[in-house]
Amino acid sequence: MNTAKQVREDLDGSVLIVTLCLLFIVAGLVLTILDVASDHRAITVRQLNLDQAMYVAEAGVEVGARFMESNLTVMVSSSTGATNGSGSVGSGTYHYYIYRTNSSTYCIISTGTVSGVSNGSGSNHPISRVVSLLDVYQPTYAEFALWSSNNAAINFVTGDVFYGPVYSGTEIYFDGDPAFYNMLASDYGTYSGSISGVYLADGLALNSYQGTMADVNFNSGSSSLKSLANLVVSGTTTLTFNGGTTTVKTSSSTTIFTNVTSSWANGGAIYVANNGTSSGSKSGTIYLEGGTVTGPLTVASEASMYIENNITYTHNPVTTPTTTDALGLISQDNIWVDTGAPAALTIDAAMIAAGTSGDGSAGSFGVINYNTRTPTGTLTVYGGIVQDVRGAVGTVNGSGSISTGYNKDYNYDSRFLTKPPPDYPVISGKVNFSKWQESGN
Repeated sequence: MNTAKQVREDLDGSVLIVTLCLLFIVAGLVLTILDVASDHRAITVRQLNLDQAMYVAEAGVEVGARFMESNLTVMVSSSTGATNGSGSVGSGTYHYYIYRTNSSTYCIISTGTVSGVSNGSGSNHPISRVVSLLDVYQPTYAEFALWSSNNAAINFVTGDVFYGPVYSGTEIYFDGDPAFYNMLASDYGTYSGSISGVYLADGLALNSYQGTMADVNFNSGSSSLKSLANLVVSGTTTLTFNGGTTTVKTSSSTTIFTNVTSSWANGGAIYVANNGTSSGSKSGTIYLEGGTVTGPLTVASEASMYIENNITYTHNPVTTPTTTDALGLISQDNIWVDTGAPAALTIDAAMIAAGTSGDGSAGSFGVINYNTRTPTGTLTVYGGIVQDVRGAVGTVNGSGSISTGYNKDYNYDSRFLTKPPPDYPVISGKVNFSKWQESGN
């Protein structure tokens, strides 16, 4: 009996020891799990704080960009272009700083800070993130492959291909399968036709504002095209491009204008004004006799322009992308391909037909007699077309083939996104950026 009792007591003691060991092991596992869980919670909380700080910093950048859009005139005229501001989003605060990096670009830096959410181990620790927009700039109308305040119910059709931004202030019409490899936007809320076969790399942005012709200032004040020009003449004028020079002929004189000189870092600009009237030989009409353009040059007129022959660059930007050859043609009325222009016509230029002279001109780029001209060739444009009312260059038959006028071969000059022709008009109330970066603690 005593022996059996002793065995039971020994067994009970062994079970107790094993049980205690198991309890210690379980307790250790529980503590380890709690510790790991606490670490994971701390990591999760920190990540949430970092994300919140990022959102606050991004909000600060957005506020800074909107401030720039509303105060560009003041900032451009400022010696430094610098300003700053602060605000709050939810429980976080932001502080942005804007400064000019060169004559045409800015930087916006925004710091977003949140107090942090305690993980239970102590007091809250502020978390900050920094977001920077680099190379912030005010875009010009040269960034568009095609811009029309009024699309004039002209269709985008099969064969139309655009590699630069396209915009219409009115309804866009589709008939076929055009292709848009960049932004397609309209300030209108609907479109006409089917987009089932239309290639839209960036989609179709409706109700999207992209400027107004009122932004193009011809002759009002010190920032106007007339005031910025290096050469101002008046009356009906003929221009011929001779590489690095331009022959400028008026009824009273002939001037050989040098497109680029050391004193004009951004190139040269020619302005042709009306001579007291917008009609007849005293109007600022320009006849462009063609030729080649070397270096950057802008030509502006207070009346219509008539293109008589091919206008090309000395150095082809397709094969020589570093070339500085660039031409801007800016008319306060229309830009016409004249009746005597060749059947196959090339125009290397960014063009604006504003239609703001007040003489009733629509402000269109188009072909005179487009609907009766024998279809003998292609109109090649390397640059961009901006017009108040979209003009026609030809007509097509039911099968989509050209019936009259020109076939279109429009090619966007991507250099003009950041390096437009001299004094090219900017879009008011709008800023873009080309670089973005972020950091945090």
